[in-house]
Amino acid sequence: MPMMKAVTFRDFGGPDMLQATEVQRPEPGPSDVLVKIHAAGICYHDVLSRAGKIPRDKPGQILGHEIAGEIAAVGSDVSPERIGERVVIYQRLSCGTCRYCLGGRHDLCRNSRVLGENGGGGYAEFTCVPARNTIAIPDGLDMTTAALAVCPIGTCVRATLGVAQAGPSDKVLITGAGGGLGLHQIQVAKSVKAHVIAVTSSEEKVDIIKQAGADDVIISPDLKFSKDVWRLTEKQGVDIVLENVVTGTFGESLRSTAQNAIVVVLGNIGTQPVAVDPGLVIVRRIRIAGSGNATYADVHRALHLLSIGAVKPFIGQVLRFPEVGQGHALMEQKAVVGRVVLNGW
Repeated sequence: MPMMKAVTFRDFGGPDMLQATEVQRPEPGPSDVLVKIHAAGICYHDVLSRAGKIPRDKPGQILGHEIAGEIAAVGSDVSPERIGERVVIYQRLSCGTCRYCLGGRHDLCRNSRVLGENGGGGYAEFTCVPARNTIAIPDGLDMTTAALAVCPIGTCVRATLGVAQAGPSDKVLITGAGGGLGLHQIQVAKSVKAHVIAVTSSEEKVDIIKQAGADDVIISPDLKFSKDVWRLTEKQGVDIVLENVVTGTFGESLRSTAQNAIVVVLGNIGTQPVAVDPGLVIVRRIRIAGSGNATYADVHRALHLLSIGAVKPFIGQVLRFPEVGQGHALMEQKAVVGRVVLNGW
């Protein structure tokens, strides 16, 4: 059995648990493809998995689901013409037969899991996935950039254009705007000519938020920003809120809304319940919606936005695969702006 380089974690714990090793290279089944991995992003989901904060995960696995690479081999049911194709991998391994999958909403499949949760992830030279999970990378788009198309950028496309359906006349409020999601949400919203109001608790992040394209930036260390939103919108409120923080911000976000606004929840940094004023929700007809993984259509749109330069990924650090522990530490310490991407051994 051929071997490959990989990074695994021997036990739950700190970044030092991650170690470079050699493992057996997977072999594609009839409907699978073998992908030679060129670049892999580090998602905070990986950090939580390694720390043992996702109950279904087990030590010894190969993490990582933000993957770009090249098809190196195919199963018997896959056209050999796909060998050599540059692809990103759709991160959710779904059943393909339920009503959600058949309707193009693979992100809702109840019989699915995220690649890397139980091994087979991107911190390796190769991975095997169903052929349907691979999506062609447009010509001219480099692998390091493309690796972020499915998770951070595709997630932003799903929330901003899929769930909220932002358009040119909309005012969009983004909390946690200086984070990995927020910086890309700004660009996705601006790609459809929306007006973006960004909220950050850190004055140090103002320049990069402006660089991403925000029209207005509110610095709010105490997270009491609704009055500033009302001032900036001439007491009309915003049409869309993209909530990346929730804990400590949700009430202010609701108070910042216009009539018939939508509040899209993507994160919950404090992982705590929050209070909701039902009277405010009723009077303003506020819609509250959750959003998560991208659909295949969202990924295609994300790749298009990247290929035309409408969205430029914020990559704070590029490391070699054996340095993945350093990448995890940087993310835990919030010592990097944007994504950490692995590239090369």
